[in-house]
Amino acid sequence: MMSEKLWTEEAKWAVGVWNRFVRVGDDVDVTLDDGSKRRTKTRSEAWVAAGGVALVQVEGIAGGYRLSRVMRK
Repeated sequence: MMSEKLWTEEAKWAVGVWNRFVRVGDDVDVTLDDGSKRRTKTRSEAWVAAGGVALVQVEGIAGGYRLSRVMRK
């Protein structure tokens, strides 16, 4: 089982890479809960939320969305 600290470090790494290559306003595809995809744009930089989850805000979806479900186009 992965420790919370290791999980958080992995999320920090993912956020750093994301923010280096993806800018606010870039086109992305989001995988929704039902498995369908939606084309949208980022509206924030990525960040690590409580619990070590990497999130980013996208247009048309409230709150943060898991970075693992967002792909840059």
